[in-house]
Amino acid sequence: MDPSSAMKYNRVAQALGRSARDLCEVAEDGDLYGNAIAIVAIHAAIAHSDALTIAFGGFKSTEGDHLRAGDALLAALGSRADPGKIKLLRSIISEKDTVSCQGVYYTVEDAQAVVGRLMEFADWADAMYQQRP
Repeated sequence: MDPSSAMKYNRVAQALGRSARDLCEVAEDGDLYGNAIAIVAIHAAIAHSDALTIAFGGFKSTEGDHLRAGDALLAALGSRADPGKIKLLRSIISEKDTVSCQGVYYTVEDAQAVVGRLMEFADWADAMYQQRP
């Protein structure tokens, strides 16, 4: 992929992350938005990963298993990869099926925890994106 296309993925990551944060701010404890907020946060993490793999490696993970995004990010960043942040990405993405496909109910508090982890990953991803070639 053309590394300049990373900009589109970064824009999506920013928009999804902002949406997840905003939804957390307006949601109240008894609201039924937990799963929706969490899935938006998870997709923001995936988009951040895609932006970085495209910017640094000229490719993105295209497999149906989003858990492979961590492997793709490691391959693209090489020695620049932070193992702790790759682990964090994997922990966020590992919740995707639980949130959307297994009938597990996420409370707003559960979703806020996912968004908190997203924000930690996104801060690092944003800093890495600024260092792109």
